[in-house]
Amino acid sequence: MKPNDTSADKLKIAESRLMSLDSVRSRLAVVWLGGGSVIFLLVVLQSLLGKFGDKTQEAWGWLLPTILPTLGMIITVLGYTALDPLRSRSFVRKDFFRVAFGLSMLYMVLILLTILVQPLTTADPVQLMHTSNLWLGPCQGLVASALGVLFASRSSRTSPRERAVDAS
Repeated sequence: MKPNDTSADKLKIAESRLMSLDSVRSRLAVVWLGGGSVIFLLVVLQSLLGKFGDKTQEAWGWLLPTILPTLGMIITVLGYTALDPLRSRSFVRKDFFRVAFGLSMLYMVLILLTILVQPLTTADPVQLMHTSNLWLGPCQGLVASALGVLFASRSSRTSPRERAVDAS
């Protein structure tokens, strides 16, 4: 910002760095529901084709805790806020959204990679799934922290414009 910027200019700059919380949640839900659906369908297909042999239950024991807790939180929050007649007035910095989005995409790709690499290796598919917890666990912790802020937060931070109006 330049020293001679007006408060309207400063307001535009501040607003350009923000996104509505509803928009952020919707975009992240698309990533998680889309990615989770693809991964879920791949494991269903592998199960039906006998890829896991007698370890099918073990494979599902790996997959379900890998994606369902986060998907459950997202669906619950979206459902709860869908019943809110006064849509959220909260805003999020775009850079934090980008961090949460990037972490979510990385996590989905790592899960997908674990499934897609199975035909290219001699390792047992279920053992490979268990081994992937070495990198998925830490990544899941980071994703859960970022998404927890965006989906579980009850903050009522308003936009700069609304704060300016409220202050006057």
